[in-house]
Amino acid sequence: MIPTTNSVTPTLKTMRRCIAVAVMYIVLIFILPANHGTMHYYHLSAVGYRVVNVALALPTIAVWFAAFWGYAKLREYSSAIARSKEGPQFDGLASGCAWLAWSLPVTTLSAFLLNGLANKWPAFHNSAIIISNYFALILPLIAFITISLAARGMIGKSRLNMDLAGARVLMAIFLAGGLAYCFFIFRHLDLNSLASTNNPYFLPAWLMIISVIIPYLYAWFIGLLAAYEISLFSANVQGLLYRRALLYMVSGLVAVILSSIALQYISSVVPRSGDLLFDYRLLIILVVRIVGGVGFFVLAIGASRLKKIEEV
Repeated sequence: MIPTTNSVTPTLKTMRRCIAVAVMYIVLIFILPANHGTMHYYHLSAVGYRVVNVALALPTIAVWFAAFWGYAKLREYSSAIARSKEGPQFDGLASGCAWLAWSLPVTTLSAFLLNGLANKWPAFHNSAIIISNYFALILPLIAFITISLAARGMIGKSRLNMDLAGARVLMAIFLAGGLAYCFFIFRHLDLNSLASTNNPYFLPAWLMIISVIIPYLYAWFIGLLAAYEISLFSANVQGLLYRRALLYMVSGLVAVILSSIALQYISSVVPRSGDLLFDYRLLIILVVRIVGGVGFFVLAIGASRLKKIEEV
């Protein structure tokens, strides 16, 4: 019997969207112009180049499925408790996770598409790098802002406060990471001429500082703060079963936030070139993506358990 529209669950709809995006990615691999520089450097044929890209796409697509599954399950739970006092906060977390999940394929597909166009029209190369960098920034920034507001609402309603030791550790981590990030970025820029675009980002230093560096630092700070606040909330809830299920969800969410920050960090510290490079950076990026995918999967387990508790 053919299922009716009403029988299609929101989670199934979400996974269908993920399948559509994954198919789009594979299609783009085979129709976009190849990077001849990469083919020549690694002695790849046209077919070999595309086969390598498909092989690299498979773990990335697996992470997308985990991400979409995770935010769909969290959305199910937030809908189940929509009328509770914590309902709006969990809805905010679900929305933030949805932004993070969608940022993965959108960032990858936009960069892949723009690089393909640059392979066809080399004059577009600089613009492709600039646009790709902004795509990698904007969607996670929206996600972190949404998650941060939800996390702040959680501890506000629970009347919890950050302890001094936790705040100091958080600030130390942020300052160490932020200073290292600025050092790695500034070494690629000509600080003697703030208007010069002779750098791998193809933006003047002043615009990099205002529109890239500062937004990234802000996003990472509120992301770290949200991870801490959500952990604080989970440690102070009542009920053993609820606490255990919430611990799964929170652990997954923290892993997702930290992996997203790490991915942004690596992608901005190591300037995009549009070329396919087989080195330690590719391995690190794959590992970070997989950690994020595992985080989404653990989040889905926790959200499913929480929903079952609500249904009892």
